[in-house]
Amino acid sequence: AERINRTLKYEYGLKHIIKNLKLAKMITKKAVDIYNNLRPHSSLDLYTPKHVHLNQNVNYKSYRKNKNNLELLTF
Repeated sequence: AERINRTLKYEYGLKHIIKNLKLAKMITKKAVDIYNNLRPHSSLDLYTPKHVHLNQNVNYKSYRKNKNNLELLTF
């Protein structure tokens, strides 16, 4: 969460005060869309999160300290 917050603030200019809530939501939605669909990530071997999500066989770096596989949550 901290990584995407930093990226949104410093790469997409969201560290500035936006006084209009509608505009703030619109800018944030666009920034998240770019972050997930267009911006290559070095930890994902320069793929986008969308590409890795759609292609589950892509190897990527994990920064988790606990390397145990987590069980899937079901509701």
